[in-house]
Amino acid sequence: MNRFFTSITISFTLIAPAFSAVSLIKPAEAPEALTVEKVEKGDPSQATVTDFNEGRYLNAVLRAQHLAESGNPYAFLVLGLAHESGKGIEQSQELALANYRKASAAGNEEATHRLARLLVLMGGAERQKEAQTALEALSEKDTGNAARILGEGILKGWFGGKGDFEQAKAWWEKASKQGDIAAMINLARLLDGQLGFPEKRDAGGALQQYLKAANSGFAPAMIQAGARLLNGEKQNRDEEAGREWLTKAVESKALDAYLVLGDYAENVTKSDEKAFAQYLKGAEAGHGPCMLKVASFYLNGRTGQDKDLKTGLAWLKKAGAAGEIAGHVQAATLLMKGEGLNIVEGYNHLLVAAEAGYTDLQNELGLLYLSGRLGVRDATAAAGWFQRAAKGKFPAGMFNFATLLEQGIGVAQSINQAGQLYTLAANAGHAKATTALGRFHAEGRGTKQDLTRAWALFSLAHERGDTDAEAFKKQVEALLNEEQLQAAGKTFDEYKKAFAPQKETTQE
Repeated sequence: MNRFFTSITISFTLIAPAFSAVSLIKPAEAPEALTVEKVEKGDPSQATVTDFNEGRYLNAVLRAQHLAESGNPYAFLVLGLAHESGKGIEQSQELALANYRKASAAGNEEATHRLARLLVLMGGAERQKEAQTALEALSEKDTGNAARILGEGILKGWFGGKGDFEQAKAWWEKASKQGDIAAMINLARLLDGQLGFPEKRDAGGALQQYLKAANSGFAPAMIQAGARLLNGEKQNRDEEAGREWLTKAVESKALDAYLVLGDYAENVTKSDEKAFAQYLKGAEAGHGPCMLKVASFYLNGRTGQDKDLKTGLAWLKKAGAAGEIAGHVQAATLLMKGEGLNIVEGYNHLLVAAEAGYTDLQNELGLLYLSGRLGVRDATAAAGWFQRAAKGKFPAGMFNFATLLEQGIGVAQSINQAGQLYTLAANAGHAKATTALGRFHAEGRGTKQDLTRAWALFSLAHERGDTDAEAFKKQVEALLNEEQLQAAGKTFDEYKKAFAPQKETTQE
């Protein structure tokens, strides 16, 4: 064991993970674009709205200020939008609210929606109450939009309090009866247990809402209804009806229907031939997931033929070109490790996937550069990819980047940063990072030497699956007296309580 001690006093310790409730639905957010709906031809505010929609904000504001004198609701709406966004006039949420209130009072429904959204975003009990009251009044005369927003707001807590299943359900039922398709889908998801409240799950009720939306011509609902009729709750199954809805979905260019039909044949009726036929139809129509399925059938010889690497690889490439990152990943695997060996082409597929933000693949690229398989060993490029994976909190990426930092390979040496990354990776359950952290404590690298903590970390690393940790543990154990061993055992027990031991399939 290296007995060299440094003078750095940074302490690296395992920190118990914090647990918090995760919201199932994103909080209220401002719309991506602030635009108004077109008004009817001949309305005096038409030019004002057109100017605002087309980006001539100053002209729009000047026109709106003139029209506002006569109480035109669209003029107030445009002024509200301009003040909220700061386009063509000073930015002011309070002035935006004032104009939205005037437009809403004059009967402009869009202004009421925007007023409620801004009130919720600004927060505060009084504003939340005003938002709810405004939407409730509008829900009595619009076509379901306000009721849908109220249901969403109740579930997300926009108006104060916790999400309420029954209230959200009631508002979405009202919106559904008013013909709002989005509310039908929301209600179906709520009843299906997708938005929490699993104890209130009603699969039959969810199916009825999907069918209602499907009957309104909404193709994605046709797929949801068809899938449930084919393979949902036993009491709700109707294969004939399910196939009819999926056929209608295909006719509406909703290609996911092919995937549902293929999966049904593959997993339920156990017919590879029928499954492949559906997947192939979807693939030939341009559906990426079906392309992946077709590729799998060829690569595994499941079409009643011998394995066909060339055709399978071709479909993987098509899937990648269609936007399926898995197509690039699987193509890279075949080209770099399999029978169709072509490192450079495989690298190009891997690069596309890594650039898309997949941290595990960023780590793989780092390993590829470090291995020299691209023709030259490039430690600097490897460090760059490991760093990206580390920033994405990928444990193996943190470990690999820490290793380079510790040794000063491809990047300036930094024991401090290495220790911090080893700690983060160890906290995430990475076995080799746990060993490295134990080594830092044993050697006093970047931290005060602590053999009892080192022993506990080596023990934890060995339990997590790193066989190298056992040898380190024995070396430290030989240096500890009985009292220190007891203390080390207690520390190990603390670590075990804080972290569930786990073995990893990828450690480097």
